[in-house]
Amino acid sequence: MSAPSLAGKVYAITGGASGMGLATVKRLVQAQARAVCIGDFNDSNFPQVKEALEALNKEGSTTIVFTKLDVSKSASVNAWIDGIISQFNALDGCLNAAGIPQMVGARGEPAILEETDEAWDTVMGVNLHGVFYCMRAEIAAMVKLEKKPRSIVNIASMAALRYSTDIFAYSVSKWGAAVLSTAVAKDVESAGTDIRVNAVSPGGTKTPMLMKFVGPKALEAAKKSGVERRSSLIEPDDVAAVVVWLLSEDSSQVYGVNIPVGESAP
Repeated sequence: MSAPSLAGKVYAITGGASGMGLATVKRLVQAQARAVCIGDFNDSNFPQVKEALEALNKEGSTTIVFTKLDVSKSASVNAWIDGIISQFNALDGCLNAAGIPQMVGARGEPAILEETDEAWDTVMGVNLHGVFYCMRAEIAAMVKLEKKPRSIVNIASMAALRYSTDIFAYSVSKWGAAVLSTAVAKDVESAGTDIRVNAVSPGGTKTPMLMKFVGPKALEAAKKSGVERRSSLIEPDDVAAVVVWLLSEDSSQVYGVNIPVGESAP
């Protein structure tokens, strides 16, 4: 893989131990980034991920750091970013991919009556508040460093672009993350920071989270309509390819956008 604008740089990736986050980490390692710092709440698979990444990092050109991270806690996010700056005195790009799903087709109708305060707050805490906490900490660190082009990418969702009937918290949180990305992009541009912010909205993607997201009702409906087919799903690396492009200088004139991947916008 040839991605010269990524080599020798330092990246922070939330949700980097699985799915789209891990696919992005792999591409950055292959591009010989100086360091990739993975923050993920699920640390049980860190040893397995470390082994897989070491196989890609045969020349040892990339330092890979693992941290258990709860993005819904601003203090934890701040400490994580502060640690990256302390260790590398650099932060060139970030992917905020940490997220949690809601089950599609698992509730009765009207589904809003089964949307509990706890479920709503939990999803918002990770998918929306987490993106806000991460961007705030990342930008705070970046503006203190030598001014140069930097990039932040947030994972939204195709659910942010559609009216979903029973995953209210997930859809609203992802819509909020997309809108927040554009708003912050304009904010940092006005401030003259040379930091770009963009979002990516994947469609159905073959990640460990997928089966937690698709409930029995949704699967049955898909079977009846003939929509259920593996070809309709995309791979995490399909999303990572777009993310890495946005992190690179090849996309230097792209900022404040939300790019659909895998499905066209409705």
